[in-house]
Amino acid sequence: MTEEIGTRILDAAEARFRAYGFGKTTMAEIASDIDMSTANLYRYYENKLAIGSAIAGRCFCTRADILTEIVGRAGLSESERLRLFVLAMLEYEYGQFNNEPKLLELVDVIMKKRPDLVQGEIEKNKLLITEILKQGCERGEFSVENTEETASYVLAAIVKFASPFFFPMYPIEELQRLAKGVTELILNGLIKK
Repeated sequence: MTEEIGTRILDAAEARFRAYGFGKTTMAEIASDIDMSTANLYRYYENKLAIGSAIAGRCFCTRADILTEIVGRAGLSESERLRLFVLAMLEYEYGQFNNEPKLLELVDVIMKKRPDLVQGEIEKNKLLITEILKQGCERGEFSVENTEETASYVLAAIVKFASPFFFPMYPIEELQRLAKGVTELILNGLIKK
């Protein structure tokens, strides 16, 4: 499959999922949207779940790029890096899913039918947070005995800000306020006294 065909398929499917939901979208409709036969679409993707998984993977890659850039950004303290990390995670997810109730159906399907993708994304985020903690310890900013285990705890504390199911309950300003407060609580436990 060429990159152009793959992008066309995923863009068409994502537009359908946003408008009608995952359950009400058919392979035939996706194929029709890009002037392709249904049989030809099946040559590229085994089923609708495979397309949904590819869309989720694309979303995960974009977010990972944003977060990786923050972890590698020069001239920041590790505290600043963690603050930016949490806010960037929230703002990316909120931008993708706020006011997109039909797209939340895809999120639910991926969580239930492809937990391996979700777990892989959790592990990537844990590695990035572990890197922030290690750098903080090496520079004398943080005091953490087990950076990997602590990264798991940090991730558990900030999961609300990466979960689109919470977004309809709060305006972005309130979520940002909560994210900043939670991050400060975490930093209070990490900073070397």
